[in-house]
Amino acid sequence: MKKIIRSSMVCSVLSSIFLTACAPLPGHGVLKPDVLAIGEDESILVIGVTQPYYAVNFKTIDYRGPKNTPANQWLIGTPVDGYVVGHVASGITMESTTVRRTLNSEKGLMGKIYESCGGGDKAVFNVPKGKVLYLGDFDFSPSEEQNASSNSWLRLHFNYKDNIAAATAYLKKNYPNLADRLEKADVQIIKASNTCPKPTTQMFIMVPTKK
Repeated sequence: MKKIIRSSMVCSVLSSIFLTACAPLPGHGVLKPDVLAIGEDESILVIGVTQPYYAVNFKTIDYRGPKNTPANQWLIGTPVDGYVVGHVASGITMESTTVRRTLNSEKGLMGKIYESCGGGDKAVFNVPKGKVLYLGDFDFSPSEEQNASSNSWLRLHFNYKDNIAAATAYLKKNYPNLADRLEKADVQIIKASNTCPKPTTQMFIMVPTKK
């Protein structure tokens, strides 16, 4: 008798679907509402996100995978009332990498993945020490217009604007001790030159079971 090992049980390097399943879930690095101060050698990021059903991913440009990169050098979060607020290490350069639909999407958990690659949009910025930084507001609707099947990798495109007044009002309501310290980050919006991942298909591993 053979047993099917599904992605919830085994992560396989043979499929990017499994790699995504093994990656940290949204909520990595997200700031708790009761935080009163900035930690030593870190800064806080405030990111406006138009779509409530996307998990956004920002990483150090030196990212080498979750096992080989310090945990405070990347941030994954879904917006709460339009914002992702997280804490990351200072002294690093970060970039937007991917967005992906989440469980609260009307189109399901395993939604499309959009990556900053192949001429898509990318946000790049430095993280100084002890700051509360507003990165801007990101609207991913240009990526939504692309026609592809679920679980496909697509180039990330977004509209970008500055509304620091709204971000300040959000902090005053949810993180009042940080609101007066909010300042605009120096964010560069560029076209990504890295190659996009090749399409892959989901695979199941057949493992014989003992009688």
